[in-house]
This record gives sequence, C-alpha cells and structure tokens, in this order.
Amino acid sequence: MPDHAVTPFRIDVAQAVIDAIRAKVRAYDWHEMPEIAPGEDRWAYGTDMRYLRALCEYWVDTYDWRAAEAALNAHPQFTAAIDGQTIHFLHVRGSGPGGDALLLTHGWPGSVYEFYGVIDRLAHPQRHGGDAAAGIDLVIPSLPGFGFSGKPSRPIGPRRIAGLWDRLMRETLGYRRYIAQGGDWGAYISGMLALDHTHARGGGCEAVHLNMFGLRPAGPLGAEEDRAWADAVAQFRNRESAYSQLQATKPQTLSYAMMGSPVGVAAWIVEKFNTWADTRGPDGARDIEHVFTKDQLLTNVMIYLVTRSFNTASWIYRGRADEGGAVMPAGRRVEVPTAIASFPCEIIPFPKRPLVETGYDVVRWTDFERGGHFAAMETGPVFADDVAAFVAQVRALRRGD
Repeated sequence: MPDHAVTPFRIDVAQAVIDAIRAKVRAYDWHEMPEIAPGEDRWAYGTDMRYLRALCEYWVDTYDWRAAEAALNAHPQFTAAIDGQTIHFLHVRGSGPGGDALLLTHGWPGSVYEFYGVIDRLAHPQRHGGDAAAGIDLVIPSLPGFGFSGKPSRPIGPRRIAGLWDRLMRETLGYRRYIAQGGDWGAYISGMLALDHTHARGGGCEAVHLNMFGLRPAGPLGAEEDRAWADAVAQFRNRESAYSQLQATKPQTLSYAMMGSPVGVAAWIVEKFNTWADTRGPDGARDIEHVFTKDQLLTNVMIYLVTRSFNTASWIYRGRADEGGAVMPAGRRVEVPTAIASFPCEIIPFPKRPLVETGYDVVRWTDFERGGHFAAMETGPVFADDVAAFVAQVRALRRGD
C-alpha cells in the first residue's frame, strides 16, 4: 500500500478465533490466591481471583463478541500506510462546518474503544441537546502495535508516533489544523504534537487537551508543593509500576506467558482498570462494576486477543525508553492553547497550576469531582462536554473573539 492511501476497514474476526479463545478460558487451570481477611482489599495482591473467575464464567457463557463487533463497526473505520506503519483509525465526520478535527489518542491497556461512548456527543451534539454547528470531525487511531493497527518490526515510542499522527492528519486526511486530546500514552503523544508539530513548526496541531500529566517541562522542582507532588508520584510508581518496568525493559519475556493465555491477558489488563479508575460507589465502597460493565471490560480485552497484539502493544514502554524518556528539551514549552482536565483518581495527577504552566500555555483548567485514568469511559458526557467546551474556546480564539 502506498503512503497515505486510505482503505475502508471493517472488523470481521473469524469464528474459529473466537471459539479458540473461549475454549482456552473454559480450560484454564485455576491456582491459589492469598487468603483475604474480611474488610481487606481483595485486589491488594493483584487481580482478585474471585472476581476474575466470575468474569471468565460470564465470558464463556454470556459474552457476545459478535454484538461487540457490530458496535465497534458502527463508526467508519479505515487503514492507511504512513512511514512504513499501517495505521487503523476511526474517521467520523461531525455536523459542524468542517475544516478542523479532534484527534483522540488512547493509551495502554486501553484501545480506541475507550472513546466510543463520547463519539456521537462530540461529532453530533444536536442529538444530545446541543448545537449542530459545534460538531467536529473526529479521528481516533489505534496506536502502532495495538488493536487493528499494524505491528511495528521493533518498539517505537510516543515521539515517533506523534510524527505519524501529524502526517495522518495533514497528509493523509488533509486537515490543515487539528486539536489533540489524550490521556495515558495519548497524553505523551498529544503533548509532543503540541510541542513539535504546530503551525509554527510546519505541523497542524493548534491546541491540546490533556487528562494526564505526560510530557513534562525540564528543570528542577522549586516550590515545596511541587516537590510533594513529585514524591507522591514516586511513591505511586514504587507501589504500582512493576508492570511498566517489565514492559519497558524485557517485554518479550512477558509475551511468552501472555500470548497463549486469554485469562492471563484479562488478569493483567482488568487489574489496571480496577486500580486506576474511580471505582467509588455512592457509599464510598470500591467496586470495578460501579464504573465498568463486564461487557466493556471484555470487549477491551478481546481487542487485544483477536488481534494478537498484547505483545506488540507492550513495546511502547520500551520505545519511550529508547527515545530517551518524555521530558521537554530544556528551554522549550508548549505554546499552543492547552486545556487541563484534572480527574481526582488519575494515577499521575497534575501538579499545581504554576508548575504545569512552566511547560504549557494553559487557557482552561477543570477540576472534576469524579473520574480516574480512563476518563472518557468512566465519565462519558462529563468528559465530552469539557472537550467540546475547549473546542469552542479554540474556535473563538481563532476568530479573535
């Protein structure tokens, strides 16, 4: 396929693939879990086996991949070859006047599915009580090595992906300008778009909306509250980032266990959805199904399984390490309008605004009462409305209002 040739795409997984996954789940040989005393966190040692067994029973007896597949195919999808990479993406035309677009980038262990609950509200707000003119075109790509995108021959990181995304938007799809949005890896990639691929640098990114503090300014931390924030992040990493260290150093070793075990993949991924999301119920008690249904969790897991992409999806961690990390070059900052969406249960929270503003031109800052790492999936309309308000703000800035 020549560079930038766009080909329509539709998900159609062979039944034999579905049957083989279900058979492996059914045949899984369960083992031991540490005893959990009443009142203790059942996820403290990792994925709660009681919950995982219930999820697997639902998987083999009730879950319907074909229904999920139909829902995934409800929006237009395409593939394009860019710089040797085959990129899968959704391209949804909005009801607004056109000419600009919103680029939504997912992370790990998510997928494009994270954004399905907000697509219609952003592209066609008139269907949700809004103004049709506010609708914007959406482009939602699968990261290289993830889902239905092609698999790179070796790990690539967020800096190179940002370059691929800018070419996708400008050269493949013809957008002169776009707004980038992301959390998790999407925050790093969107930040790099806003740093290196703006109009001033020959790219098309005119603004950025972030729901995680990814790409960070260089330099020492000055204020005491900034150092306290850094200490809290370091404590989180010490407690929760063993998965990241493994995927950033020896991802291939992990792959031999995971690529043959759907239950293993589910345990690895679902534990992150439980730990990283705002799972608080009305009474304050935490339960993963306060925010995600079994069908949602399994559809996201199945995207990794039916594409056999758990292995290559983990490579992005090594890719970032090989690129030298994700800190802005000394003396550089994001100069395009930036929106910060700060959710209370985000695992890498934003520091105080003055520190963020050393690296970003913050024109919008919203603190939310609920929500965590998977903001679009967790909060739906709340997330969409904040993004839509920022789109309107960027359009007003463009007009000089």
